[in-house]
Amino acid sequence: MKKRNMIFLMAAMLCLLSACGKETDVDTNTVIIEKKGQITEAIVEDFEQPYYDQEELKREIEDKISQFNTQSGDGKEAVELEKFELEDKVIRVNITFPDSDAYTSFNEKQLFAGKVADVYARGYSFPQMKSVDGSQISEADVLELGDKNAVILEEQQQVKVHGKITHISDGISLVDEKTAVNLNEGQTGCIIYE
Repeated sequence: MKKRNMIFLMAAMLCLLSACGKETDVDTNTVIIEKKGQITEAIVEDFEQPYYDQEELKREIEDKISQFNTQSGDGKEAVELEKFELEDKVIRVNITFPDSDAYTSFNEKQLFAGKVADVYARGYSFPQMKSVDGSQISEADVLELGDKNAVILEEQQQVKVHGKITHISDGISLVDEKTAVNLNEGQTGCIIYE
C-alpha cells in the first residue's frame, strides 16, 4: 500500500512538472498578458549562425533594459530580463513589463491591455469586431462588454491572455481559447476576453 501511494505521488509530481509548463513557455514570439496587467514579451528565434554571439546579444538586451529603466526615472526596475537561454540552437528571451504602457514605450509599438470600458479614454477605438463563432457585433454591443478585458495592438504578433477569448477583430486569427494572432502588421487588432 505504501509503495503504491509513493508511486502515485511520484507520477502526479512528474505530470505536474512536465504538463504544467509556465504560461511564458511558448514556441513562437508571443506577448503574454498576465492577470494583474503585467506583460511578458517571449521571444523565440533561431540562433544557428556561427557568427552569432550569445553573450553579446544578452549584453545588448541588458543594456537596452538598463537604459530604459534609467530614463523612466521612477527609480525602480520597470522592465526586467526574466529569461535568456540558448537550447538546441534556439534562443529564448522573456522580458517582463509592469504594464502595457511600459511595453509600448520600450518597444515603440502600440499595445493596450485593460478593460473594454477604458479603450476610448485611452484614445483608441474598436475596429470591426466579431464573436469567436464569427458573428459580427456592433460597436454598441462591444461597449456593453465594458467589464471584460481588451487588448489592442498594431503589430503582427501572437498574444496569449489569461482568460477565454470571446471576441476578435477582423485580421485576428484564433489559435486556441486563450491565444490569438494579429495577422496584419500596422493594422489595429483587438481581442476581448473574460
